[in-house]
Amino acid sequence: MFRPLFFLRKRQSIATRLFVSSTVWSLAILLLAGVILSTLNRRTTEHSFDERLHVYLKSLVADVASPNDSERSDPYSLGEPRFDLPLSGWYWQITRIDHEPAEIKGSTSLFGGRLLSLAASNVKARAGELREGYATGPDERRLRMVERVIDLGEDGKFLIQVAADSAEIEQSIAAFRWALGLTFVLLGLALVATTVFQVRFGLLPLARLSAGVSAIRRGEADHVSGQFPDDIAPLAAEVNLLIDSNREILERARTQVGNLAHALKTPLSVVMNEAAAEGGPLSAKVQEQAAIMRDQVNWYLERARAAARAGSVGAATEIGPIVDGILRTAAKIHTDRAIAFDGVVEPGAMFRGERQDLEEMIGNLVDNGGKWAATRVDVAVRPAEPTGDGRSYVCVTVDDDGEGVPEAAWTSMLRRGARLDESKPGSGLGLSIVADLASLYGGSLKLNRSPLGGLRAELTLPAA
Repeated sequence: MFRPLFFLRKRQSIATRLFVSSTVWSLAILLLAGVILSTLNRRTTEHSFDERLHVYLKSLVADVASPNDSERSDPYSLGEPRFDLPLSGWYWQITRIDHEPAEIKGSTSLFGGRLLSLAASNVKARAGELREGYATGPDERRLRMVERVIDLGEDGKFLIQVAADSAEIEQSIAAFRWALGLTFVLLGLALVATTVFQVRFGLLPLARLSAGVSAIRRGEADHVSGQFPDDIAPLAAEVNLLIDSNREILERARTQVGNLAHALKTPLSVVMNEAAAEGGPLSAKVQEQAAIMRDQVNWYLERARAAARAGSVGAATEIGPIVDGILRTAAKIHTDRAIAFDGVVEPGAMFRGERQDLEEMIGNLVDNGGKWAATRVDVAVRPAEPTGDGRSYVCVTVDDDGEGVPEAAWTSMLRRGARLDESKPGSGLGLSIVADLASLYGGSLKLNRSPLGGLRAELTLPAA
């Protein structure tokens, strides 16, 4: 496959591709046009100059062929003063080439010098014995020369040459090239500016479509709205249909999960109630295992709900109000222990996900910190370090000043049902639920040592 712009990367933006390709081709066309016009101008300028020399050449031919030239006072007067100025750059020369030694007559401007023949320089004849080309003059200047051989029969065979300084040609060509270059530079700049406008204007519908999709991702809109051109409108419609289909699937999944929860909770409650009524070791064992089953069912059902919510499109939640509400609730729960709950949230921090999932994750972490803290729990929300995948994340840290947890136990704490201290209330599912929810959203939960002396939980979540 032909790839004239092979230097463009595969992931280069459409705007860049269009701009670069259009600019490269425009400049290439301008360069080619400049070369062609410059070549044509050189030929035209040389031809025009040659026409002037041909006038003098024809006059000399007429003088040589005239049988009455001896009666004229100056048979070879061409009416051009520069032929009489020594080494002026304008010369004529008549050479009888059928006579040995050759008889040579020349203009006064030759000043004893001689003109070389174009035939000796392998310049091809254009018509008959007429030649046009460049030669070096007696003063080493580059000359434009025309020459012709005429045969007068018994009167002899003559080579007639007329030459002039080619600087006039070069100056005319240089002036044309300068004007052409300036014109093409201005034209190139105009084409580049026009290309920028065309690219921006032409891709404006795509930019609006991208802005619409971004608004859905941030939770600011539920559909792509607006009018689009015929070639973009089907894409916008498909995006809206995909969003509707996604929401329908999620709604069905939530309904099925809710139905399953109700279907399982009732039999489990009956089993536990019957076991409690019987009494005895077997009853206690049945109650214990039924409670474990209930916790497991609740955990997996909650995980299923979270997975459905994490796959939703367009959900976005502001973190600040969630943190404030959780801290106020936690302070009331632990009023008897006088634990201080403080939070610092980056203004405008947004979580790309469902509100109830964010509440559950931060709530579990704050609740866990409150159980183990001695006097305080600090919550901080800030932008996370870039990960290199092009997405932005937000980091939620929860610190407590409790006794802390040995590093060897950090990994086991994130496993489902793990409890380090049976004296503390809970099922051991809190941190594992947070870790699973974060993973479903493409984030993570890590444990570390807190600057306050206790445990630090670092929750990384996608930002909206």
